[in-house]
Amino acid sequence: MNAVREKPMTEVGPIDYKPRKSRIGAWVGAVLFAGTTFGLSFTLGTRSPEGGTLTVADQVAMVGIGLVGAGVILSFLRLRVRADADGIEVRNVVSTHRLPWEVVVDLSLPDRMQWAIMELADDDEISIMAVQITDKERAAEAIRHLRALLEQSRRS
Repeated sequence: MNAVREKPMTEVGPIDYKPRKSRIGAWVGAVLFAGTTFGLSFTLGTRSPEGGTLTVADQVAMVGIGLVGAGVILSFLRLRVRADADGIEVRNVVSTHRLPWEVVVDLSLPDRMQWAIMELADDDEISIMAVQITDKERAAEAIRHLRALLEQSRRS
């Protein structure tokens, strides 16, 4: 007689998640912003309607503004969340947090928020800007994966 064996619980593997739609939007926005300022810098002519003159330095400055603006828009490409059995790393536009699972209480994707929230043991919250509501099912799957890693860390 063969006994029925329970399948061992499989471990959840690491995740490295980047948003999809905001990355596309960042590239499109950066190209449009830079292209518009470049185009304006070369089509304004040498005289303003009020009689002032526009020099090469003015055109170079407009190109510089376009590059800086595009760089700011492209900073949204930094968004990422990485997690494994040891902890979670959240990289937002200007900050990066690496935390062990012991300090994480919950992960959620609230209805009225644009991105996920990580609740910490000290009643603090950290936005996970990489997991955005605009990615719909893909974002929901990422939250499920992160929650599974959190549960796995609590069992061990």
